[in-house]
Amino acid sequence: MSRNSIYTKVLSIFTLILVTACGGIQKAAVGTTGSLMYEATKGLETEGNWHNFKVGTLPNLLLVDGLLSLKPDDRELLVTAIKGYTGYAFAINETEYLKDYFEEKEKSVHKDQAIINYAKAFSYGQRLLLKYGVSWDDLLKSQNQEGGVEKLLEDNLREDQPILEGVLFSAQALGGMINLQKTDMSMVALLPIVKGMFDWVCHKEPDINFGACQIFDGTYAASRPKMLGGDPEKGKEIFLKLIAKNPENWLARLAFVQYYVIPMSEEDDYKTQKFFLETASRNLAKELRGNPKRKIDKAFTQPRLRLYQSLAVKRYEIIKQYEDDLF
Repeated sequence: MSRNSIYTKVLSIFTLILVTACGGIQKAAVGTTGSLMYEATKGLETEGNWHNFKVGTLPNLLLVDGLLSLKPDDRELLVTAIKGYTGYAFAINETEYLKDYFEEKEKSVHKDQAIINYAKAFSYGQRLLLKYGVSWDDLLKSQNQEGGVEKLLEDNLREDQPILEGVLFSAQALGGMINLQKTDMSMVALLPIVKGMFDWVCHKEPDINFGACQIFDGTYAASRPKMLGGDPEKGKEIFLKLIAKNPENWLARLAFVQYYVIPMSEEDDYKTQKFFLETASRNLAKELRGNPKRKIDKAFTQPRLRLYQSLAVKRYEIIKQYEDDLF
């Protein structure tokens, strides 16, 4: 059975639930569905076709929105929405915005959509935190205290996987909003909240999501001047350690290029990563075409890395178009 057929049947079942269920039965059905939807997000990470992810994700997220209207505090549905909208903003909207960014366009629909989707993800993140007694005002107050955000989360949240992922992707969503609105100082002032949320998760599970913590730390260090707590050379070191530790996560290489190599105009580093990414692009194309006689490449032995690999290839293809202007 094809993936589209499975989605169609699942959507039919969910529609039936929405139409026929009521009261306690309805909430029980939505709760069961929420758990299934949360587990299904792991399956989406195995999608190696960037275009398929782009066209297939939003309809499912709108379905999650609908289910949350029936059970607004369902933890698994909230985390699914947070991950989904953050992932879509980062993988699709921000990737499409790269061309506008390199062309220095003042207005970009892709940038606007990224901000909107990050904002929606973070609004769900706020709802998740409030479910455990952490309000937005609490976060604002805690950011002015050393270790305040981490302590606030430590005192109120449990440490299971859904919560860790919910906080991680909420932090990424807020960070994405800030990064795309750097001229708004009221947004930039919220960056300590982002770091505190990341630090809390990353102290609990340093290897969560195949290096998300190290990508954040590398980007945070590389993107900020030393007078504001940044350290580009430290950022480079973090990226290179992650690449060595997890070479199959090509997104680490792409983040290194995008957030350190290009801003620092390090052409030699770019050539090194370009050589790898050219080969990776060809290998991914072969893998997606699925010749039965092909040998399984070591890079594809972890299925859940496939989405990150396809995103890295897509962004590299865009960067390559502008490399003569960037270096």
